[in-house]
Amino acid sequence: DKKEDNLGQNQIYIQKGLNMEKKGKVLLSTSLGYQVHLSDGNNIIAPRRKNLDIRKGNIIIGDIVSLDDNNQIFDISPRKNLMMRPRVANIDMAGVIVSAKEPSFSTFLLDKYLTSCSQGNVPSFIIISKWDIASNDEKSKINIFLKYYEKLGYSIFKTSKNNPDEDEKIRKKVKGKVSIFMGQTGVGKSSLINRLDQNFNRAIGNEVVLGRGEHKTKEVAFLPFLGGYLGDTPGFSDFSLTLSKDQLALDFPGFFDYSQECKFKGCLHNNIKGCAVQQAVNDDNLSLNSYNNYLKLLEEASSDNGFEKKSSHKEWGRKTK
Repeated sequence: DKKEDNLGQNQIYIQKGLNMEKKGKVLLSTSLGYQVHLSDGNNIIAPRRKNLDIRKGNIIIGDIVSLDDNNQIFDISPRKNLMMRPRVANIDMAGVIVSAKEPSFSTFLLDKYLTSCSQGNVPSFIIISKWDIASNDEKSKINIFLKYYEKLGYSIFKTSKNNPDEDEKIRKKVKGKVSIFMGQTGVGKSSLINRLDQNFNRAIGNEVVLGRGEHKTKEVAFLPFLGGYLGDTPGFSDFSLTLSKDQLALDFPGFFDYSQECKFKGCLHNNIKGCAVQQAVNDDNLSLNSYNNYLKLLEEASSDNGFEKKSSHKEWGRKTK
């Protein structure tokens, strides 16, 4: 019956003059429509069909779309994941870029970006840019923090414009994958993309004023790269998470496993006696610096959920990523 239903659906598409096999990935948005990278390697500009099912929602950069014989988008494939900021879909991994200097290294921003990736169910890794301009003392201090993130399982790359070996490691990391680079304005996302492939010519900023770089990338744009795609994203001068307090308590870096051990249902890990996350901080299994970042983010989160005592999280815990 299912097979017959599929054949019937195909017949409907044939009658409408639609090409079931013509699919592509949305690379960027233009004034004329969306730039779509087809499976044959060609790029075309495709507008959205007027009768596209509104239940599909808006087309998002990274979407896999189907096109009719007039090169109009008539369907959006189900997404495997979705990030809210930057708004992008179907990502294999995200490189979170923070600079060693200009703008100054910030674990608070780093924790924010890593949480955003976790919220979108996107595996992430860390790139430290401008490593060459940091002093030895600054590098020593940053390395102390980085050891903690390595302990959590994050891959870390320390890049600069004169370190081709580290750039090559990143090429191998993203080869054949759909990846984005995200981070604060001025950390060098576009500069890194230009170094990874000299054929790319992403506009870059030249100044850092009051800790904020010049904003050049205005929208998410995917670039075909080594059998996959690289996504350049707008920099953030003010990055806010769009998740609730209870989501933050699960998605914050390093918290998930401990939250499963906590004896409180929906615990927000905010200095509650008996909380497993709090105990992990006391035992130096979780970073006190990172925990303080969490408490700041908790104040920004969108809703206020309480907690109640519970013997096990098995009933409400989600699957480990």
